[in-house]
Amino acid sequence: MTIKQCLILDDEQHSIDILSDYISKTPGLSLIAALKDPIAAIPYIQAHQIDIAFIDVQMPNLTGLQFIKLLKTTTKVILCTAYSEYAIDGFELNVLDYLLKPISFERFLRSIQKTEDTQVKVESLKTIENNLAEEYIFVKAETKGKFIKVHIRDILFIEGLGNYQKIKTKTDQIVCLLKMKNLEEQLTDFGFIRVHKSFLVPINKINQIEGNKILIEGYSIPIGENFKENLFSEIRGKILV
Repeated sequence: MTIKQCLILDDEQHSIDILSDYISKTPGLSLIAALKDPIAAIPYIQAHQIDIAFIDVQMPNLTGLQFIKLLKTTTKVILCTAYSEYAIDGFELNVLDYLLKPISFERFLRSIQKTEDTQVKVESLKTIENNLAEEYIFVKAETKGKFIKVHIRDILFIEGLGNYQKIKTKTDQIVCLLKMKNLEEQLTDFGFIRVHKSFLVPINKINQIEGNKILIEGYSIPIGENFKENLFSEIRGKILV
């Protein structure tokens, strides 16, 4: 396994501690430096080969977006910030991913999965293409004691209706007594993503993105402002500009 050399650049010690811990737990990653001052970091990055750089956006003297322009082209950049409004700027600079603080370990691992040849052994991240054909879930129906089998490959989207959720397929519409959070946790590993507080969609079913809406099989689904950066982060590798 090729070890990836990682750099953290963040002016907050708490953020450095969290990322350092995540890197130490992840096979294939090695932390070579954790720096707070972007100006002082310039000679360091010029003298070292850095494979993955975790960079905060808002820092004194030099912003993370300005700092990115100084990195070698082979360095993969993952932006880490508490401010979602910088997501579009980051993608224009060709960053690998955009992590919104506070960063969970699961989200960190999903970001690392996007690096080309870093092999991260995470059992919860399944191979979607091989499993969708036979994967299914049982959901609790409105009728007491009744559970309905739903094939994951057939789901177009899920719409939240309070404590009830509407699962829309090409041929059916199933209303189940279940929280959206539970469905999201169950389906994330199969390529589903939350695009709105009331909508969960399979990425591979998205036909079009226009402004603040998604089109799936003729259905228009809104994109919530708080979910936009995560959506574009997930599909970034498929965007041709």
